[in-house]
Amino acid sequence: MENNRLRRVLFALIVIAAIACIGFGGYRVWESFTEFDENIMREKDEQFYSLIRSDDINISNSLEAFTRESESFFVRQRLSQLRKEWADSKNHNTADLNEYFRNSPLMSNPVCADILMLHNDKVVASAAGHDSVEFLTETDADSLRLCTDGTGQYFLGYEAKATNNVTYEALVDLRALYINTLGQNTIRDLILLDSSSSVIIYKYGTEVRMTAADADADKNTVTCRDYLIDCEQSQRMEGTSIELKDNAGESKTARMVVIPSGSTVNREFAIGLTADYEEAIGPSRNAAEKMLIYGGVAVLGVLMLIFTLLFQRRANTMTATELRILKRKNAEMEELNQNMQALAHHQRLETIGTMTASIAHDFNNLLTPIMGYSMMTMEMIPDDMEDIQENLMEIYNASVKAKDLVTRLADMSKKGREEEFTDLSPDEIIRNSLKVTRPAKPKNVEVRGNLHAGRARMKGDSTQITQLVTNLVLNAYDAMRERGGTLFVSAGVEDGRIVMRFRDTGTGMDAETMARIFDPFYTTKESGKGTGLGLAIVAQIAETHGGKVYVDSTPGEGTEFRVTFPISEQTEVVDKTKTIKINAEEFRNMLRNEEQELKKG
Repeated sequence: MENNRLRRVLFALIVIAAIACIGFGGYRVWESFTEFDENIMREKDEQFYSLIRSDDINISNSLEAFTRESESFFVRQRLSQLRKEWADSKNHNTADLNEYFRNSPLMSNPVCADILMLHNDKVVASAAGHDSVEFLTETDADSLRLCTDGTGQYFLGYEAKATNNVTYEALVDLRALYINTLGQNTIRDLILLDSSSSVIIYKYGTEVRMTAADADADKNTVTCRDYLIDCEQSQRMEGTSIELKDNAGESKTARMVVIPSGSTVNREFAIGLTADYEEAIGPSRNAAEKMLIYGGVAVLGVLMLIFTLLFQRRANTMTATELRILKRKNAEMEELNQNMQALAHHQRLETIGTMTASIAHDFNNLLTPIMGYSMMTMEMIPDDMEDIQENLMEIYNASVKAKDLVTRLADMSKKGREEEFTDLSPDEIIRNSLKVTRPAKPKNVEVRGNLHAGRARMKGDSTQITQLVTNLVLNAYDAMRERGGTLFVSAGVEDGRIVMRFRDTGTGMDAETMARIFDPFYTTKESGKGTGLGLAIVAQIAETHGGKVYVDSTPGEGTEFRVTFPISEQTEVVDKTKTIKINAEEFRNMLRNEEQELKKG
């Protein structure tokens, strides 16, 4: 009787404790989910800020290029001569000035809207026919100011002063600036607000619109515009969740982050980005919910086990059951942990894919005119100017390699295409790479080498293998930049494979750093001095060529990278005694001769 009463009391206490645990656990789960959402949004905001900063740099580069071209054009002797002829003529005929403006190379700039000459702030000559403009702001430190032609078109005017109350204005078409620097990107919605909070430029569907900041607009635009203006006027760089309407009129939550003009590189525009809230946080939240559900199942299983331990009569059976259940639950938790890691890795790859696609698009837009104008200029130069032609060919070849590198950067997060490889000489690849990287070699660093691959060949892409060697050499230079040291470079055949070695006497790495050096965007360098892509590209190129990368490092003593590749089937089998070798002394002589040739050039 007494035992039954004690058992009931014990059972009641267990029930009360279980209810208390459930209540406390539920409250803590709610708090944890709230904190989880906040942490995820902070992480997503940082990703959005990275995208905005990339667009900010594009705008800045476009404006800087425009102002440089304008400054160069406005000091031309021919323009001064035409202005003087206009001033000396009785009727102030501007036909020659208008024609000169229309045919100027500045008008071919994709963001240039017009070139004006003003006398006493009145337009007297125009390339595109603007007979009057109204300036809304004063010129800033970059000689830029906002203006309008009265038809709803807004421009940034670059001002250059002449003599006798004459000024020149080169007008930037703000809509063209948006399209050429940001593109009609469907991945995200961007809004530009000028620093005086007078004009906004934004995407509406597939159309790019430009309106006064106080003009009537749809509710979504007004909501985003008001928040952008508020952040610009208070110079706050932050993000917030806002309520918008979708195409069906249903409410949806969006995330908007803003960088005010005072914090941008271009200094002319504040930039706002909006993204779907659920798309940003949904995958991570779903993963957390699954983890909670599966964790609850595991906890429930543990509670069932405890109940079994308390009320089962056979101790041996209870012990065996407990062990089986615990093993099964442990396996489930391990599987859940692996799934979470796989999901996190997938999300990182998606983020890298989005960023690299945008970067590749923007860089290709910059490289295409470089390649085109270099080829056009070579065709215009006489045959006897061989030095200039060779310089232009170097520019074109470097642009081709850069374009190829950008393409490979975009392909990092997806399966690469099958490529046609050629037979390459490891010795020749290393020699050429050392020539390319010589300007970057610190004075306190010595390069030593022993290239004895001889006639051994490897199948590969010359540009990629050169990039691999260049990245490893530059990394070694950076590791020895402060203290100096020696870089040992070698190439040869070991165990039926081609082996390249790069050993420096730099700072070395600890085990934690070595575990992550091949992760994309991981870098130990200061901000602005490294992208974290060099070794990731090295690993990708080695894998593409059937090779492997090994690294040994000791903190304070240095690092050695070994890269192995299969030998090409076309490699000739030769007598080892006849293999061409370059010993350390010949290697140093080779580098010394190349340095003297560079100084003579």
